[in-house]
Amino acid sequence: MVGISATLVLIVPMLTPDISTAPASGRADEQSQREPPSWDAVLRLRGELAASAANNPDYPIDPEQAALVATAPQAYTPLGRVTSPAIGLDAGYAAGVHPSVLERGPGLWPGTVSPGQPGNAVLSGHRTTHTRPFADLDQLAPGDPIVVTTNSGQPVTFRVTETAIVLEAEYVDFVLASPADPATRQLTLFACHPKGDRTHRIVVRATTDTTAE
Repeated sequence: MVGISATLVLIVPMLTPDISTAPASGRADEQSQREPPSWDAVLRLRGELAASAANNPDYPIDPEQAALVATAPQAYTPLGRVTSPAIGLDAGYAAGVHPSVLERGPGLWPGTVSPGQPGNAVLSGHRTTHTRPFADLDQLAPGDPIVVTTNSGQPVTFRVTETAIVLEAEYVDFVLASPADPATRQLTLFACHPKGDRTHRIVVRATTDTTAE
Protein backbone atom coordinates (compact mmCIF):
# COMPACT_ATOMS: atom_id res chain seq x y z
CA MET A 1 0.00 0.00 0.00
CA VAL A 2 1.26 3.44 -0.84
CA GLY A 3 1.17 5.81 2.11
CA ILE A 4 -0.72 9.05 1.60
CA SER A 5 -0.11 12.23 3.51
CA ALA A 6 -1.69 15.64 3.26
CA THR A 7 -1.39 18.88 5.11
CA LEU A 8 -4.68 20.32 6.32
CA VAL A 9 -5.18 24.06 6.57
CA LEU A 10 -8.20 25.28 8.55
CA ILE A 11 -9.03 28.95 8.10
CA VAL A 12 -10.02 30.10 11.59
CA PRO A 13 -11.89 33.41 11.98
CA MET A 14 -9.57 36.33 12.75
CA LEU A 15 -6.49 34.17 12.08
CA THR A 16 -4.40 34.15 8.91
CA PRO A 17 -3.09 30.76 7.77
CA ASP A 18 0.57 30.46 6.84
CA ILE A 19 0.50 30.23 3.03
CA SER A 20 4.18 30.95 2.49
CA THR A 21 4.56 27.58 0.74
CA ALA A 22 1.50 27.97 -1.50
CA PRO A 23 2.14 28.07 -5.27
CA ALA A 24 1.96 31.52 -6.82
CA SER A 25 -1.10 30.55 -8.83
CA GLY A 26 -3.80 32.63 -7.18
CA ARG A 27 -4.34 30.25 -4.28
CA ALA A 28 -3.82 33.01 -1.70
CA ASP A 29 -6.34 35.23 -3.49
CA GLU A 30 -8.85 32.38 -3.60
CA GLN A 31 -8.44 31.75 0.14
CA SER A 32 -8.86 35.43 0.99
CA GLN A 33 -12.24 35.45 -0.77
CA ARG A 34 -13.65 32.50 1.14
CA GLU A 35 -16.01 33.11 4.02
CA PRO A 36 -14.35 31.88 7.24
CA PRO A 37 -16.12 28.99 8.99
CA SER A 38 -18.05 29.56 12.18
CA TRP A 39 -16.49 28.61 15.50
CA ASP A 40 -18.93 25.71 15.82
CA ALA A 41 -17.84 24.44 12.40
CA VAL A 42 -14.17 24.62 13.36
CA LEU A 43 -14.81 22.63 16.55
CA ARG A 44 -16.86 20.05 14.65
CA LEU A 45 -14.21 19.58 11.97
CA ARG A 46 -11.45 19.33 14.56
CA GLY A 47 -13.34 16.59 16.37
CA GLU A 48 -14.08 14.69 13.16
CA LEU A 49 -10.46 14.84 12.04
CA ALA A 50 -9.14 13.71 15.40
CA ALA A 51 -11.59 10.79 15.52
CA SER A 52 -10.86 9.74 11.93
CA ALA A 53 -7.10 9.82 12.41
CA ALA A 54 -7.36 7.83 15.62
CA ASN A 55 -9.72 5.15 14.30
CA ASN A 56 -8.36 4.69 10.79
CA PRO A 57 -4.59 4.22 10.30
CA ASP A 58 -5.04 4.73 6.55
CA TYR A 59 -6.67 8.12 6.98
CA PRO A 60 -4.74 10.53 4.69
CA ILE A 61 -4.12 13.16 7.36
CA ASP A 62 -0.88 13.01 9.29
CA PRO A 63 -1.51 14.44 12.78
CA GLU A 64 2.10 15.65 12.95
CA GLN A 65 1.72 17.54 9.68
CA ALA A 66 -1.60 19.02 10.74
CA ALA A 67 0.05 20.26 13.93
CA LEU A 68 2.54 22.23 11.85
CA VAL A 69 -0.13 24.51 10.40
CA ALA A 70 0.89 28.01 11.49
CA THR A 71 -1.36 30.95 12.18
CA ALA A 72 -0.67 34.59 12.83
CA PRO A 73 -2.86 37.45 14.03
CA GLN A 74 -4.24 39.92 11.55
CA ALA A 75 -3.52 43.61 11.95
CA TYR A 76 -4.92 45.07 15.20
CA THR A 77 -8.55 45.86 14.43
CA PRO A 78 -10.48 48.03 16.92
CA LEU A 79 -14.16 47.07 17.12
CA GLY A 80 -15.59 49.32 19.81
CA ARG A 81 -15.57 50.14 23.51
CA VAL A 82 -16.77 48.40 26.67
CA THR A 83 -17.53 50.28 29.90
CA SER A 84 -18.94 49.51 33.33
CA PRO A 85 -19.09 52.28 35.95
CA ALA A 86 -19.50 49.70 38.72
CA ILE A 87 -15.86 48.61 38.37
CA GLY A 88 -14.32 51.57 36.55
CA LEU A 89 -14.06 49.63 33.29
CA ASP A 90 -13.54 51.80 30.21
CA ALA A 91 -11.55 50.17 27.43
CA GLY A 92 -11.49 49.75 23.70
CA TYR A 93 -11.78 46.18 22.44
CA ALA A 94 -10.48 44.64 19.24
CA ALA A 95 -10.84 41.55 17.07
CA GLY A 96 -9.27 38.34 18.31
CA VAL A 97 -7.78 36.94 21.52
CA HIS A 98 -4.19 36.58 20.34
CA PRO A 99 -1.71 37.72 23.04
CA SER A 100 -0.72 40.68 20.87
CA VAL A 101 -4.35 41.86 20.98
CA LEU A 102 -4.91 41.30 24.70
CA GLU A 103 -1.75 43.25 25.49
CA ARG A 104 -3.64 46.34 24.30
CA GLY A 105 -7.06 45.62 25.82
CA PRO A 106 -9.99 43.20 25.63
CA GLY A 107 -10.48 41.05 22.54
CA LEU A 108 -13.60 39.58 20.89
CA TRP A 109 -13.33 35.79 20.60
CA PRO A 110 -13.17 34.82 16.90
CA GLY A 111 -16.45 33.47 15.56
CA THR A 112 -18.65 34.94 18.30
CA VAL A 113 -21.25 37.56 17.47
CA SER A 114 -20.83 41.30 17.68
CA PRO A 115 -22.14 42.59 21.04
CA GLY A 116 -25.84 43.37 20.77
CA GLN A 117 -26.55 40.73 18.12
CA PRO A 118 -28.49 37.53 18.91
CA GLY A 119 -26.13 34.97 20.38
CA ASN A 120 -23.12 35.07 22.67
CA ALA A 121 -20.50 37.83 22.29
CA VAL A 122 -17.35 36.79 24.18
CA LEU A 123 -14.73 39.27 25.38
CA SER A 124 -11.44 38.20 26.97
CA GLY A 125 -9.10 40.44 28.94
CA HIS A 126 -6.30 40.56 31.49
CA ARG A 127 -6.68 41.19 35.23
CA THR A 128 -3.15 41.90 36.46
CA THR A 129 -0.98 42.63 33.41
CA HIS A 130 -0.87 45.12 30.56
CA THR A 131 -3.92 47.41 30.68
CA ARG A 132 -5.73 45.20 33.28
CA PRO A 133 -9.21 45.98 31.90
CA PHE A 134 -10.90 43.07 33.70
CA ALA A 135 -9.09 43.49 37.02
CA ASP A 136 -12.30 43.73 39.05
CA LEU A 137 -14.70 41.39 37.26
CA ASP A 138 -15.29 39.69 40.62
CA GLN A 139 -16.92 42.88 41.92
CA LEU A 140 -19.71 42.91 39.33
CA ALA A 141 -23.09 42.03 40.80
CA PRO A 142 -26.38 40.95 39.18
CA GLY A 143 -28.05 43.96 37.61
CA ASP A 144 -24.85 45.98 37.16
CA PRO A 145 -24.70 47.61 33.70
CA ILE A 146 -22.07 46.88 31.07
CA VAL A 147 -22.25 49.17 28.04
CA VAL A 148 -20.76 48.15 24.71
CA THR A 149 -20.48 50.55 21.81
CA THR A 150 -19.43 49.17 18.43
CA ASN A 151 -17.67 51.31 15.87
CA SER A 152 -20.73 51.22 13.64
CA GLY A 153 -23.60 51.20 16.12
CA GLN A 154 -25.30 52.73 19.13
CA PRO A 155 -24.41 51.87 22.75
CA VAL A 156 -25.97 48.64 23.99
CA THR A 157 -26.54 48.22 27.72
CA PHE A 158 -26.25 44.73 29.15
CA ARG A 159 -27.16 43.76 32.73
CA VAL A 160 -25.12 41.22 34.65
CA THR A 161 -27.02 37.99 35.26
CA GLU A 162 -24.41 35.72 36.84
CA THR A 163 -20.76 35.18 37.70
CA ALA A 164 -19.09 31.77 37.64
CA ILE A 165 -15.65 30.34 38.38
CA VAL A 166 -14.62 27.46 36.11
CA LEU A 167 -11.53 25.28 35.84
CA GLU A 168 -9.01 26.14 33.12
CA ALA A 169 -9.61 22.81 31.41
CA GLU A 170 -13.34 23.55 31.13
CA TYR A 171 -13.49 27.26 30.42
CA VAL A 172 -13.51 27.21 26.59
CA ASP A 173 -16.73 25.22 26.29
CA PHE A 174 -18.26 27.23 29.13
CA VAL A 175 -17.55 30.73 27.80
CA LEU A 176 -18.56 29.78 24.23
CA ALA A 177 -21.85 28.14 25.18
CA SER A 178 -24.75 29.60 23.22
CA PRO A 179 -27.82 30.93 25.05
CA ALA A 180 -30.68 28.46 25.43
CA ASP A 181 -32.87 30.90 23.50
CA PRO A 182 -31.20 31.73 20.14
CA ALA A 183 -32.82 35.19 20.23
CA THR A 184 -31.03 36.11 23.47
CA ARG A 185 -28.39 38.83 23.15
CA GLN A 186 -25.72 37.76 25.59
CA LEU A 187 -22.37 39.22 26.59
CA THR A 188 -19.68 37.10 28.23
CA LEU A 189 -16.60 38.63 29.88
CA PHE A 190 -13.88 36.35 31.20
CA ALA A 191 -10.34 36.45 32.58
CA CYS A 192 -7.90 34.37 34.60
CA HIS A 193 -8.77 33.62 38.23
CA PRO A 194 -7.60 34.16 40.89
CA LYS A 195 -5.65 37.29 40.05
CA GLY A 196 -2.17 36.43 38.88
CA ASP A 197 -2.97 32.73 38.37
CA ARG A 198 -4.31 30.59 35.51
CA THR A 199 -5.88 27.66 37.33
CA HIS A 200 -9.44 28.96 36.79
CA ARG A 201 -11.40 31.55 34.85
CA ILE A 202 -13.89 34.06 36.16
CA VAL A 203 -16.83 34.35 33.79
CA VAL A 204 -19.44 37.10 33.87
CA ARG A 205 -22.65 36.74 31.88
CA ALA A 206 -24.90 39.65 30.95
CA THR A 207 -27.91 40.08 28.69
CA THR A 208 -29.77 42.92 27.01
CA ASP A 209 -33.30 43.52 25.81
CA THR A 210 -32.06 45.84 23.07
CA THR A 211 -33.37 44.88 19.64
CA ALA A 212 -30.64 44.26 17.07
CA GLU A 213 -30.86 46.31 13.89
